[in-house]
Amino acid sequence: MNTEFEQSRKQLEELVGSKVELIITSGLYKGSYPSRLEELDNGLLGVAHPMVRGALLPALRSTELLMKVETSSGFYQATVLALRSTVNVTFPLLWLKLLTVMEKVQRRMFVRVPSAIKVNICFLGCDAELPEGTLLPPREWILARVSDISLGGAGILLKDNFSEFCVEGGRYILQMTVSSGTFFLIAKMVKILKKNQGSLEVGVAYEGLAAFTEKVLGGYIRQQELMTRG
Repeated sequence: MNTEFEQSRKQLEELVGSKVELIITSGLYKGSYPSRLEELDNGLLGVAHPMVRGALLPALRSTELLMKVETSSGFYQATVLALRSTVNVTFPLLWLKLLTVMEKVQRRMFVRVPSAIKVNICFLGCDAELPEGTLLPPREWILARVSDISLGGAGILLKDNFSEFCVEGGRYILQMTVSSGTFFLIAKMVKILKKNQGSLEVGVAYEGLAAFTEKVLGGYIRQQELMTRG
C-alpha cells in the first residue's frame, strides 16, 4: 500500500482536473513542465505527459520530480517518482507515485519572469457590478507591453492616457506573439497600479490556457528564467 497516497487521497480526488507543474531539478531535461492531473488509479497519479519541442519528454522512468498543483484555494506540492508512460492512447499519460504526502504551500504557483512582449489588448465586457453612470471603454485594440508574465497571468504596461480603458474586474482579450506563434488569451483585470509618470501598470489573470498556448508560454518562461539566472 502506498501510505503517502492514502494519506493524500481526499485531497487528490478534489485535485483531479487541476493544473500541474512538474519540475526536474537535474540532468539533461532539467526544467519545469506544465501538465494536468487527469486521473487516479491503484494508488498512482496519471498526469498529461510532459512535452518538449512538440514531442513527449523522454527518459522519465525512475525520475524523481517535484509536482506542484494549483487550486482555487491554494497550491499543493509533493515529491513524486515517474514509473511508466501510457502513450498509445489519444491523450498520453505519465504515471507517478507519491513519495511524500501532499503539502499545502502559500507561495505563488507559477514562476513570473520579466518580459518585453508587445501585446494588443481589447476590452470585452465586465461581469462585476459597476457604480451607476460608469462609462465602459470602447471595444477597440490598444497596443501595450507585457512587463512580466507567468502561466497564471501577466503585468501589462499602458500609457497613462489609457487609464479610462482599464476596468478592475473587466474581461479583456489579449493578442500576443511569442516564439513566432500568435495566440489569443481571455483574461480578467485584477489590479490597476500607476507605475511611473506617463505609464500605467495593470495585472491580469488568465481565464484559461489552451494546450498549445500553455506549451509555448511555458517554453518562453523557462527560457527567460534561465537568462535571468545568468
